[in-house]
Amino acid sequence: MTHVIPDQAVGLKLFRIVGEDLRACEAVRFVDGAASVDTVLRRAGISGRVDIGGDIKNHFADILDDAGTIIETVALDAKSYGALKNHWMRCKLERNP
Repeated sequence: MTHVIPDQAVGLKLFRIVGEDLRACEAVRFVDGAASVDTVLRRAGISGRVDIGGDIKNHFADILDDAGTIIETVALDAKSYGALKNHWMRCKLERNP
């Protein structure tokens, strides 16, 4: 798995598509920025697919900069999504208003 994390990366936000619904998780910000984003994506890659800029199917993550702007998208599969959400960057689903 080879990927390049943008230097301005500081966080990730997970998403999954269920039927017609897009379910978002709370964004997670990492103290060490791009180095930490790279580390958690490499760890998730052990469990499954992690493809920066790849074709999105049902699971993906947005790489965020300091302002919360999307700077890249990462295609995931169910196993890598689960590894991120439940182990490497525990986060909850966002509530719909």
